[in-house]
Amino acid sequence: MDRVRRPGVLLASLGAASGASYLAYVLLYPLTVHGQAQRLYDVEKLSRARPWSAAVYAGGLVVLFAAYWLALKLAQRAQLSMRAVASFGLAFGLILVWLYPITAIDLFQYIGRARLTVVYQVSPLAVSPDRFPDDPFLYLTGGWKDALSPYGPAWENLAARVVRVSPDDAVGAALAFKALALIAYAACLALLAWGCDRDTHALLLFAWNPLVLLQGVGNGHNDLVMLFWVLLGFLLWQRKRLSIPAIAAMTIGMLTKATAALLLPLLMAAVLREQERRRRLGSLALGVAVVLGLTLIAFLPYWPPWENVGGILTEMGRSSFSLPSPAAGLLRWLLPFNLPGWILNALMLAALAGVYAWALVRVWRGRMGLAEAGLLLLFLYLLMRSSYRIWYPIWLVPLAALHLTRRTRLRTFLLCLTSELSVLTLTLGYGWLFDSLGLPGMDWAAAVAITAPWQFGLPVVLPLLTPRTWTGRRKWGILPDRSAERTEEP
Repeated sequence: MDRVRRPGVLLASLGAASGASYLAYVLLYPLTVHGQAQRLYDVEKLSRARPWSAAVYAGGLVVLFAAYWLALKLAQRAQLSMRAVASFGLAFGLILVWLYPITAIDLFQYIGRARLTVVYQVSPLAVSPDRFPDDPFLYLTGGWKDALSPYGPAWENLAARVVRVSPDDAVGAALAFKALALIAYAACLALLAWGCDRDTHALLLFAWNPLVLLQGVGNGHNDLVMLFWVLLGFLLWQRKRLSIPAIAAMTIGMLTKATAALLLPLLMAAVLREQERRRRLGSLALGVAVVLGLTLIAFLPYWPPWENVGGILTEMGRSSFSLPSPAAGLLRWLLPFNLPGWILNALMLAALAGVYAWALVRVWRGRMGLAEAGLLLLFLYLLMRSSYRIWYPIWLVPLAALHLTRRTRLRTFLLCLTSELSVLTLTLGYGWLFDSLGLPGMDWAAAVAITAPWQFGLPVVLPLLTPRTWTGRRKWGILPDRSAERTEEP
């Protein structure tokens, strides 16, 4: 701590550099301007008219991640103000509320699908927006106008309420969803401050993360809403041992976005292992009843449930930018026969299932905490799933804050960094750059083959070259992971 002079001034300088970068993005891509157009844009389309803005965008990413990393190193060596860390994070979020969603149009899809519930009284889980071709907001769904909602009923119910209270225009509705994302971000900050014993290093890992801010608030993704429920579920159990409220919170997270379903069995295992043996069956039955009861309640406006899960199932089977894509291409080139893609996907699913079973047993035996197990499984899930979006690493960040080690910090940083940088090759490089330089076009498969190895390879390999623990001022493992403690049974 004595080696760092005036840590507050250094933190303020890094915060000012980050804030200036976010403000530059807003000035380049203001929601209030581009949101009024009767068409959708992204960073590649907006860069065609002014190529210099692409350089500003790329340079901004360098500044943001460099400031983020330096702030993490500062927090490792000096005691920082919890209020300053959180205040800067909230200030970044307030700036990004005004950013046009330049790398994903999901925010506008939320509006278009919610109108199905509010205006037409139909379920977006069972009816696609193109069923109403005269709707003035149909253009907001872009190329997904014929797709069902891939989200859960809890989210669609919340999205409908947001649209009901928002202005009847694209910019006003978008700002309403941005406000919801900012509230979810602030709620996650509060939960992490509680769960991490007010450790500023752990809080900063989430609060200043450029991917969390750019994708969660800047692009308005609903992942922050899901993460609020996930964190609440974990902490209600680990901090207060409130099993039923914890299971209920995790279930709502699952009904917001299906990804949280991966974490629910881990929580159930941690809860059951601390019950007396004669009470475990009853506790399991009560937990299952809570899950089923909340699921039925959430689906009441979208009854029957079995007719409202098509979008979720389609999204789970969708293939896009992911590590398995170039891996399948490499195997087809190496092997003397054509390997069907479903075989590789099945092998990866089997490997993930095996690791999941191992982690579940470790949690049951008290040898692995909830945050550690969830972090491992979500990371492997991102590596092995057939469909990947650049904002998915947001899921890892709060769990990494709860289980903070040298490797988890570095792996989380690298995956967030490479995911944001992949925009430069998959969006700018794939489209505008090649055209503007007069180079031959690059197809999507080639872009993925170039990007996926370094985007996933760096977060996998580099942390393995670092020690598992710190030799610094104190032992890591920020949150006392009480889910791994053994309880004496009578």
